[in-house]
Amino acid sequence: MVETQPQFDRWSFRLLLAAVSVAAISLLFGTEWAVPPIANTAFWNALVAFALLGIASDSAFLPVPRISHARVGSSVVFIPFLASVLLFPPPWPMVIAGTTGLVAHYIVRRKTLVRALFNTAQYMLFVGLGGSVYAALGGHVGFDAIHVNFGAFAVMVLVFFVVNQGTVALAVSLTTDISIREAWTRIAGDSILYDLVSSSLAIVLAFLFTRLQIVGLAVLVLPLFFVRHMYQMNLQVERVNRELLELMVKAIEARDPYTSGHSVRVSEYARQIARELGLNPKEVDQIGTAALLHDVGKIHEDFAPLLRKAGRLTPEERILMQAHPVRSADLASTIAEFRGRVHADIRNHHENFDGTGYPDGLIGEGIPIGARIIMVADTIDAMTTDRPYRKALTLQRTLEEMARYAGRQFDPKIVELVSKSPGIRRLLGPQLVPDIPQPVSMQAPSRSRGGARVTT
Repeated sequence: MVETQPQFDRWSFRLLLAAVSVAAISLLFGTEWAVPPIANTAFWNALVAFALLGIASDSAFLPVPRISHARVGSSVVFIPFLASVLLFPPPWPMVIAGTTGLVAHYIVRRKTLVRALFNTAQYMLFVGLGGSVYAALGGHVGFDAIHVNFGAFAVMVLVFFVVNQGTVALAVSLTTDISIREAWTRIAGDSILYDLVSSSLAIVLAFLFTRLQIVGLAVLVLPLFFVRHMYQMNLQVERVNRELLELMVKAIEARDPYTSGHSVRVSEYARQIARELGLNPKEVDQIGTAALLHDVGKIHEDFAPLLRKAGRLTPEERILMQAHPVRSADLASTIAEFRGRVHADIRNHHENFDGTGYPDGLIGEGIPIGARIIMVADTIDAMTTDRPYRKALTLQRTLEEMARYAGRQFDPKIVELVSKSPGIRRLLGPQLVPDIPQPVSMQAPSRSRGGARVTT
């Protein structure tokens, strides 16, 4: 199951929290309770055992790197939750989910009360709805034996994940610049197959408990945490791959103190622009990767003297520098995953909208959308950071200059979008540089590294 830590000061998130809480409480108290006698120690012991198993399963936080800035995480707590629906009559599985959420998030993991309440409420909601659907479709509930209605169980699993991931995706969307579609896609990611396969362990868990009681839970603890380990390994591979790319880029940028962090910032700007253009999450990721690697070809020794040169480049040096998009694209394409769209975006990120760019002289819509986005993102960072030939400009001044060259160097639709984008302003932070009038030419800066413009 997934949970998140959004910006709780937004009224939209508070409204979502209230709605989810009201829905969960309505389900909890709108169901007829079947309260066993106190003497039925088997029931109460089972209730405590599943609550403890839920807390143990949910206390191990696995961050989801695909949307790390929204602090989203996952756990394997859905397995004991599903098993509890097979064993306990409603609304007792909701009690287990509520106890798990509150203890695991507020006491064990020491999250804020608001965050713990949100995750607790959405846990109770998807368990309550899933249990209601399972019972309505004729699913068997009880400790006497496990008679699984696989159709009802499959629908319950679907309800679990749709409600859980949907509420978290909505929270992320309400508190960040990420759309619901992108948030949901990133939350599900490549783990959807793991989730579906792992859900079957709930049937095994319920079966073992009916046969072996507490011993049955202990028997399944090892495979349960093996599933968690698979999740963790998958997430670690994603994070390590990203960190290796960033390490390589930082090694290249270390040659030039003025471009330190440039590619990482360009990648963030490009992702934001692609997101606001409504591109799908896969395209957003590909464009972000291309932006991160757009200057990777500068690792070649040919470019080292040019990167360290303090003055203006000679015509010959500028011609050599113009080879870096091709070098970068070729180097990136040594990784099979980057061939195709990522390669094209890197190769063409210096193409001008009017066809006067390089290396292929592409024009207008013939330039890949990712390359057009990277050109704008590259220019924003180049102009809003200090360079040897000038001080950083304010965002407003940068936007004015880009507007002058819209339709010639830049895609005018992207320039218009960026000029109105609150997301770009948030990424840049407060603009403290005074707007000192000074000559700025998009076509002939006082020192050009990439040809006829100020981007790097």
